[in-house]
Amino acid sequence: MKTAIRFMLLTACALTLAGCVNRDQADATLAKGCAAGVAALLPEGTTLGDVRKSEFSASPEGPNTRHVAITAVTMAGYLEQEATYECIFEESFGFMNASHTASIYQVRVNDQIYGKSGNQIQGSFDDFVKLTDAIRKAMY
Repeated sequence: MKTAIRFMLLTACALTLAGCVNRDQADATLAKGCAAGVAALLPEGTTLGDVRKSEFSASPEGPNTRHVAITAVTMAGYLEQEATYECIFEESFGFMNASHTASIYQVRVNDQIYGKSGNQIQGSFDDFVKLTDAIRKAMY
């Protein structure tokens, strides 16, 4: 009887820990969301190519925010150019890191800010809807 209880307890612990989201997995999801958001906001005729580098850090915006910087190649016709784009996400982890959710706070594309900056909303409503839809599709 004790062996069965131990086995069930160990199995429950293993299943619980296997479902956890670690920081690297969450960062990879944020990088995909950032790339999708940037691609949605690029001028017409410009596409986002390969993401060559992703950097992650805590954001000065607050305790539950994450700063993501991606370096990617943009293509406009025959012109290829490498550029760095920045995103800030508000994020939260579920009980025992069983889940991870994030929403966009701010995106910087070509010296323009979309989303929140301080207490003000930057960019148009249509741009913000386009941005959030693209990020939601990429992340979830």
